Amino acid sequence: MKLTALLSCCSLALFSCLNTASAAELKIHTDISQKEKPATIKVRLVKDKPSVLIETKGGYFVYNAQNGLLLNSSSSPKRHTASLHPDGISWGESFLGISSIRIVPADTSSLLIDGIEYRGCIEVHGTQKGCLIINEVDIERYLKSILTFQLGEEIHNEVLEAAAIAARTYAYFCAKENSSSLWHVDAQEVGYSGAGLTLQNIPVEQAINHTRNMAMTFRGNLFPAAWTKNSAGKTAEFSAVFRKNVQTPRGVALPMTAKSRPRYGWFFEISKQQLAQVVGSQRIDDISLYQDKESEKIYAVQLKSDTGSRSVDFFTLQKALGSAKLKSNDFQISIAGDKVRFSGYGEGHGVGLCLESAKEFADQGEKAQQILSHFFPGHQLHCGLPSEEEVKN
Repeated sequence: MKLTALLSCCSLALFSCLNTASAAELKIHTDISQKEKPATIKVRLVKDKPSVLIETKGGYFVYNAQNGLLLNSSSSPKRHTASLHPDGISWGESFLGISSIRIVPADTSSLLIDGIEYRGCIEVHGTQKGCLIINEVDIERYLKSILTFQLGEEIHNEVLEAAAIAARTYAYFCAKENSSSLWHVDAQEVGYSGAGLTLQNIPVEQAINHTRNMAMTFRGNLFPAAWTKNSAGKTAEFSAVFRKNVQTPRGVALPMTAKSRPRYGWFFEISKQQLAQVVGSQRIDDISLYQDKESEKIYAVQLKSDTGSRSVDFFTLQKALGSAKLKSNDFQISIAGDKVRFSGYGEGHGVGLCLESAKEFADQGEKAQQILSHFFPGHQLHCGLPSEEEVKN
């Protein structure tokens, strides 16, 4: 069975309020973008904004996003502000009684949202605070946007392909896990910048093309297959760091990288007062670490003072301090007087595919599929999801 058929949950459902015969009899036109579509993902671009400038480069169709019925179409480009009104949504014209519209290009041309170029379709949903803008895009295009600047050009091609497969698996997981929601991922959280920044890292583009539709499963299910820059010799299970109840392959020890662990060391100091300010506390007297026993990665810290205590997860702490300082969650803390010293190893959250370790395997001649087996024990690699029979076996 092909991936596009098996991943139908990653896309909007086809209009089903009318059967085929009645729809044909009434000549009701439904959303053309839902026919023979590839696997897609819905990315939230804008939330709660009073108005958004939307421009089409060519012809377009406008559908009711709730039932797929055609509202309007044109063979000419259009540039106008979309906004929410008491009687519906406006985009150069008012769609009375309509709270959600879907704009579909008539060809392969792009759309612009506030001057930023996107491929695929755009949905405008009215909320109590303004407009919610969603871009539904082919997952392959989505990967090219998020990986272009996350992965360097100097990385070995086999490592790039392994990272592309991991990122695609995560995208499929998000689309399936959030299939009943209006959107699957947030653009800012995943680093999605639309189509304008693609074609700027040719090795990444090639890695995505060479692994097209390839994804991993674990015990027959998609899973959040993350990647990290440098795990410093040991990776953690996804649930241990991200604190989400999801079944994934376990973390692994990487002896080759562990031998070079001292090379990946880092440290910095900050005053208690500065640390309290960046995390929004009044005062800090002591700090405790919440640590995964298996990998020894830190998933949260507890900040203590005479007025109480507060827990902060690793990602919030890293955002507050900056990833240039708090490079990874493999660290220890020591306090001397008014100074807090962070000392650690590696770079990133330490979950999934470790790029530094993967490079060592690639240098030994291993291919992307072999590399993935080191970091995701027990996974299966598919050009589509497994059948029920494959899961049983």
